Amino acid sequence: MPRTARSIQTGDVPSALAGLPIVNVWYLGQSIGLYRVKQVDERAMVLKHGVISFPVGTLLDVVDFQGLIPNSASPRVSTTVVDNNRSGIRLVW
Repeated sequence: MPRTARSIQTGDVPSALAGLPIVNVWYLGQSIGLYRVKQVDERAMVLKHGVISFPVGTLLDVVDFQGLIPNSASPRVSTTVVDNNRSGIRLVW
C-alpha cells in the first residue's frame, strides 16, 4: 500500500512525494507549492529548486507539516531567501 501524507495547507500530498522531506512554500498569502528540503538546521533551510525560483531578499512562509525544523513552535515559519544558486534556495528565519 503506498504511503500517503497530508499537508495542513494543501491537503493530500501525492503518493510519489509521501515520505520525502518536503515543505509547502507560500508567497504573498498564496501557496506556491511543495518543495523538497535538501538540508535543515535550527535557523536555516535549503530547498531544491522548484517551479518558481525566488531572488535573494524574497519573504516566504514555509509550512513544515512534517516537523522537519528542530524546536519549531509552529508549523508555519516566516523566512527570507538569503542565497539562490545551483545548490538550492537557502532560507533563514
